[in-house]
Amino acid sequence: MLHGAFGWDVRDVDVGDSESLPRAHRYQMPDVMFGYVELGGEAFVSCRVPEGVQAVLAPLSGIAELEVDAEQFGLTRNRAVVLGGSVDSSMRASADCRMLVLQFRHPALETFLSRRLTEGALGDPLRFERLMDIRGHAASWFRAWLFLIQELDTPGSILEDPRHARRAEFLIMDTLLDVQPHNYAEVLTESSEVSVAGQAWADPRWATFPRYLREAVEIIERNPEDDHKTKTLAARVSISPRMLQIAFKEYLGTTPGKFHRDVRLERVREALLEASAGNATVDRIARSFGFNHYGYFGGVYREKYGESPRRALRMNPGVETIPQQRTGVADRSERQAKP
Repeated sequence: MLHGAFGWDVRDVDVGDSESLPRAHRYQMPDVMFGYVELGGEAFVSCRVPEGVQAVLAPLSGIAELEVDAEQFGLTRNRAVVLGGSVDSSMRASADCRMLVLQFRHPALETFLSRRLTEGALGDPLRFERLMDIRGHAASWFRAWLFLIQELDTPGSILEDPRHARRAEFLIMDTLLDVQPHNYAEVLTESSEVSVAGQAWADPRWATFPRYLREAVEIIERNPEDDHKTKTLAARVSISPRMLQIAFKEYLGTTPGKFHRDVRLERVREALLEASAGNATVDRIARSFGFNHYGYFGGVYREKYGESPRRALRMNPGVETIPQQRTGVADRSERQAKP
C-alpha cells in the first residue's frame, strides 16, 4: 500500500493486531503529491523515500518516533520531519497516528531556489534541516497545506482549473524555502522582488497591478507557445505598446518579450523533467513551446538554468518510482489493504 500510494521502498513492516485496515490516499500534481496515511494500529515501518523526492511527514493525531541516519525525532502535532530521497528511515507510530504526507520533486524545488538566487544556478544540492517546527511562519505554511487538501477534496473547487492548481503548487513549494531552514537560507534575501516568469501572481503587489498587466501576464501563461509580440499583446489588453512596456518594467523588472521567453523556458524545463529520454527529444519539446531555433534555445536555457537541456531530460526523476495518476489537474486515489 505504501509503495503503491507514495512510491516508498518498504524494507520491513510490523503492524500489531487491529480491527482497522491501513489506508492511504493521495492527490498527484505534476511536482507535488498531497497524501494521507493511517497504518491501522500501532506499527513499525522501515522504508526509503524515492530518489529525487523530498517528503514532509506531519502527524494530524497521535505520535510517531522516527530514526534517520542515527538521528531520532519525536513527531507530534507541532513537529514534522523532512526526508530526502534514498535515505533509510524507520518509524514507530501509535495506534491513533494519522499522518499527512507531502512529497515534492526535488528538481522543482531547486528550480524555484535558483530563480531567487542572484547567481542563478546552484553550486551544491539543496538540503533541508530534517526537523520542522510547525509554529510561527511554518504554521502559516502548514495551514495553507491543510487548506489545499480541503480544496482538492471539494467538488467545484477552483483547483479544478489547471492554472489555479499549478499556482497552488508554486505557492506551497516556494514558501517551503522560506519557512524551513536549508543550506541556502542565508543567501536568500527577503527584499528580492518576485519577478520570475510563472510566479508574477505570487508578487504581494499582484492585486495592485494594472488590469492590463494582469491580463497580459495571464495571456502569456495560458498560451506560452504562441507568438506574443508586444504590439499584438498590447492591442489585446487595450493599451499602447509603450504603456505595456513601462508596466512590465515597473512591476516585473523585465520586458514583455523577456517575460514571454522565460515563461516558455520554464514550461520547457517542466516538460523535460517529466519526460522520458527514450520517448521524447529536447528539440521536439522546445519546438512545442515556440523555440524553433535550437542554437538560440540551447544558449538561453543554459544561461537561465546553468545546465544543458539534455541533462534535464536525462534526470527524469520519480517517473518510474512514483505512479502518476492525474488527468491535467489533481486526481485522488484511495488504497486499502490488509497488513
